[in-house]
Amino acid sequence: MLSTVLRTIAARALFERGDRVIVAASGGPDSMALLHILWELRDRLGLTLEVAGIDHGLRPAAAEELELVRARAEALGLPFIGLAVDVARHRRGAGLQDAARRARLGALATLAAEHGARRVALGHQADDQAETVLFRIVRGTGLAGLQGIPYRRDPFVRPLLDLRRAEILRYLRRRSIPFVQDPSNADLRFARARIRHLHLPALAEENPRVAEALVALAAAARDAKPTRDGGSGPTASATPDAVAALDAAPALSRRVAAVVERLRARGGTAEIDISGGRRVEVSYGAVRVGPRASGRSTATAAAPLLIDRPGTYRWAAGTLDVDVREGTRRRARPAGDDDAAEFDADLLAWPLTARARKSGDRMRPRGGRGSRKLSDLMIDARIARGARAGLPVVTSARGELLFVPGLRPAEIARPTTRTRRLVRIDFEPVNI
Repeated sequence: MLSTVLRTIAARALFERGDRVIVAASGGPDSMALLHILWELRDRLGLTLEVAGIDHGLRPAAAEELELVRARAEALGLPFIGLAVDVARHRRGAGLQDAARRARLGALATLAAEHGARRVALGHQADDQAETVLFRIVRGTGLAGLQGIPYRRDPFVRPLLDLRRAEILRYLRRRSIPFVQDPSNADLRFARARIRHLHLPALAEENPRVAEALVALAAAARDAKPTRDGGSGPTASATPDAVAALDAAPALSRRVAAVVERLRARGGTAEIDISGGRRVEVSYGAVRVGPRASGRSTATAAAPLLIDRPGTYRWAAGTLDVDVREGTRRRARPAGDDDAAEFDADLLAWPLTARARKSGDRMRPRGGRGSRKLSDLMIDARIARGARAGLPVVTSARGELLFVPGLRPAEIARPTTRTRRLVRIDFEPVNI
């Protein structure tokens, strides 16, 4: 989990070494996790932390909740600043929660300026992102609104946006970190509470990964680039018509076109080499067909496979069997069996992808102290040079390397006694 936050911070340039950071904490689970995560990473990132808690004057219990934050800040050796804001002054026709948000952000920005803090860290996470995108869709929005909550809008940064609520709660439990629940989060008079407790669960009956889909939609909207004709992306938009056009290309099979459509719907970026010396590039919904880079061997290349549910997936060099089951009992694995791996399903970012290895791939093997180059791991495992390019590399939706046949699985999402759902991945090579 800490590695995920570090990747988010690095990818989004949220902090610079030497930054003074105000950590906004309300006592809720997200902000308490944010406080402790940044405290754990402070030396590595070179940050100076201060903690701020805000009393909106809306609930009598808020003062007691801020005392919890004060006590945790003192236990961590961090200064605490308590602020009171006048929410009524910010109403001006806005809803209560929107007015409270404006008052809170205004007070935090002022405090940061007064204390010479370059950043204010907020505790929004991936489920908040999904709820925000759905909220805006329901109310009506354009491409800009679909971008959801930004990782950074100076001075505010959100290092937890790539973490799910379940991951955060697990982190708090494992470290016995106390927190409180704001009752307004369950008050169905508020639209966001209805989104969280009524609408998203209903949509999850149609698509259990609707939250991930909404987060991917926000990412696609953020990465879309306007064009002169009002479209988006540096290339043609990947509408169904665009995919159909690809499908109709004489040298493009329907199987490859189906893979392109799955990658487009998932979001993110991927490349697929196809016949005729061409390459299909999928980048956050945009699809482009161009010439393949010269000098690259494609004799063992395989199109990426989207793994979004249990089942059997065909790979050029064999098959991948993916099984998800309830319970903590793990299947015994013979010593030296490195063609199978098990993970905590709730700690993985879905959907998974199986792809060919890339230059610069790195993975932290289970039990290892740090990440290593995939090429070095393959050499150490004595995987034949000719077989390496044909092995599938299974990654999470965040691009984390999880499993390569012949190697120990990644440390990420390692099952523990608290694991409730296991995902097992088995690779069965083609018999030659």
